Amino acid sequence: MTIKADVTQVQIGFLSLEGLMNENGRFAVAVPQYADLFETSRNTASRDIKRLLGKGSKTSIVLEKWKTPFNKAEVNVIPLEQWSNLIFELALSGNQKAIELSRLLQGMSWHQLFADAFGIKFEKEERQQLLMTRMATKHDFRPLTDMLKFHGFVEPREYARFIGAFQTKLGIESGTRDSISIEKLVALQGAQVKLTTLMECGFNPWQALSKI
Repeated sequence: MTIKADVTQVQIGFLSLEGLMNENGRFAVAVPQYADLFETSRNTASRDIKRLLGKGSKTSIVLEKWKTPFNKAEVNVIPLEQWSNLIFELALSGNQKAIELSRLLQGMSWHQLFADAFGIKFEKEERQQLLMTRMATKHDFRPLTDMLKFHGFVEPREYARFIGAFQTKLGIESGTRDSISIEKLVALQGAQVKLTTLMECGFNPWQALSKI
């Protein structure tokens, strides 16, 4: 029996992939989407997925086949519950994109649970804004890191001391950006742009920090 599915774009901050939903309301991701997202060969993707999902299992993994409007033939798909496990296994294996996705989505899940508990609405647009802000803040730190290296920051301890002082000045506790509220992330993003600009204008890192 052929399982038919609809296709739509699933937005994950600045990333997107084609999501599937079959006639019974089950969600899945087509194997080619996995290959494109993680920049691996489509020819070996199904085999790689089975290997990752089959870790620690005595039974072989069988991928389901669904029919979509965009493919003449049925395609191998990964049901959403297995997709989540796949990302986890990829993260454990050291795949950097999978690690970033796991951190982003885990942080949003906890935020959603606490918002629910306190009766706070956390709508679609807010969820996407949270993801985009976390992603942008992560990448926007690179110019600051490069400027600190330019000013001779080579020891991890020296770098950590400066970043700690920077976050303290903004009233942000030490820790990963995954645990910072979206309001403070926005403030952090703006402050680090200003800090980098001041250093580009000739101030040393500590002088620049004193002017924020």
